[in-house]
Amino acid sequence: MKCFCQEEMELISINNIPYFSCKKCGYLRKNSILNKVDEKKRYDLHICDEGYKKYMYKVYDSIKKYVSGKCLDYGCGKIHLLSDILNENGYQSDYYDLYYYDHKITNKYDTIILIEVFEHILEIDRLMLDLKHLLNENGKIIIMTKKKEYPLDKFWYLRDATHVSFVDDKTMKYLAKISDLALTLESGYYVFSKV
Repeated sequence: MKCFCQEEMELISINNIPYFSCKKCGYLRKNSILNKVDEKKRYDLHICDEGYKKYMYKVYDSIKKYVSGKCLDYGCGKIHLLSDILNENGYQSDYYDLYYYDHKITNKYDTIILIEVFEHILEIDRLMLDLKHLLNENGKIIIMTKKKEYPLDKFWYLRDATHVSFVDDKTMKYLAKISDLALTLESGYYVFSKV
């Protein structure tokens, strides 16, 4: 199987689970994924309690210096809390989720935000190109996902059955290159800018 960087990926096993691994760009992808019914059952278990609300306000504080104009909270889940926070803070924000708010996105945005969404996407290269087409001139895509940690057999992000894509800085640099976007590396998140 070829990676989006055009390198042949190697089939490896981590904790008896098969993955495709790319030595060139560092991308790691699960070989088998949950079906859509089982995946949604997992997402339905998510609870929006006070701890989650505090977390999302903290996320907003960490990314707000990059947020501008009209926003899209992409992959918001069943509770579009970040979109609500953005609206509270004077931004106009829409939200989208494949399972809970699946609709054709027809608007263009200045800021598209994916908080703990990227690891759930199997074809991250295709998603980046799709999102780029939704950006206004000088728009930004902000992605928060957990960077790969070694040794991989101890990397807790692999344990979630709904997580299928795992990246590091090198992976994201390749994605920026093939998407023709500028990349800013921040602590805990990545900012892709339309140039």
